[in-house]
Amino acid sequence: MKSALIIWNDYYHPKEVLITAVEKLFPPDKWDVRKTERARDLLELSTPPDLTVFFTNGRPEGETDLSFAEQRQIVDKVCGGMGILFYHAGLVLIDGDSPFYRELNSGRFVHHPEQSDVIVSPLLGVSHPIIEGVGVFRQNDEHYFCQVDVTRTRLLACATSVHLTSASVWCHDYGQGRVAGISQGHTPEMQNDPEMLKLTTNAIRWLTEQNRGE
Repeated sequence: MKSALIIWNDYYHPKEVLITAVEKLFPPDKWDVRKTERARDLLELSTPPDLTVFFTNGRPEGETDLSFAEQRQIVDKVCGGMGILFYHAGLVLIDGDSPFYRELNSGRFVHHPEQSDVIVSPLLGVSHPIIEGVGVFRQNDEHYFCQVDVTRTRLLACATSVHLTSASVWCHDYGQGRVAGISQGHTPEMQNDPEMLKLTTNAIRWLTEQNRGE
């Protein structure tokens, strides 16, 4: 059984909105899951989980952002073999000069307009386990505009709305671990779209298969 730390639940992204998708993504017969609102809980674990998912930035009210030194501790955990997924709101409050952006994820949230229909499209001619079998899908959502350094990560899918087309899914190896970013996923409709669930399930599988003898 694999282990996962889920960082979730803030004012704009309450756990009640995420719970249905999370239960589908992490069936209890396959996953030992711990849930928390605090990203710093990851730093306090003696043994890193197989996977950490940032559904939010993990900064409850009254706590400061993770310092660059604390971020580097997480970077080291990924380098040592942990998988990490930055999902929608997990991409916010990542400074452009931070280890999370410069050293680890290569992607960060910049802005979003009002909710609208968003089309997620795997890139034509690109093959990767995360987008294998995933078709184009459309749901009402917050269209996250993300800064992504494509010289340090592999772009897999884009998101398109009436506003523009932007990077939506990316991934790369990092040391002995793996990293992925998924920009969409604000609304239950987007989170639970069958293609979105397939995409995220593929990402979770890919993030945790390396060096696991699978």
